[in-house]
Amino acid sequence: MVVLACAASPSLARPVVEESKTIVDDIEKCWAAVIGASGCIQDVFSSFFTGRIRLSTQCCVAIEGISHNCFAKIFPFLGVDFNPLLKGFCVAQSGAPPPMA
Repeated sequence: MVVLACAASPSLARPVVEESKTIVDDIEKCWAAVIGASGCIQDVFSSFFTGRIRLSTQCCVAIEGISHNCFAKIFPFLGVDFNPLLKGFCVAQSGAPPPMA
């Protein structure tokens, strides 16, 4: 689709390309938080597929540090309700009070 826009008019394609770059940059930033915690991605998938949440302390730190929008970008197929479940598990594990909304 971008190729067609480039062929039709380079000035029309520029906003599409810049918007795509911004989306990719956002996703890379979101992934960086989770990838830094060893085994976290596997823990998230395992928790989803088994229905039993088991996250390492490092993974909880990463999960607590990403926004709801970030979670939806890197795990779009896990559904909107799974991120709060993971965060709730991490808060319970740490013994810290839940953040004020």
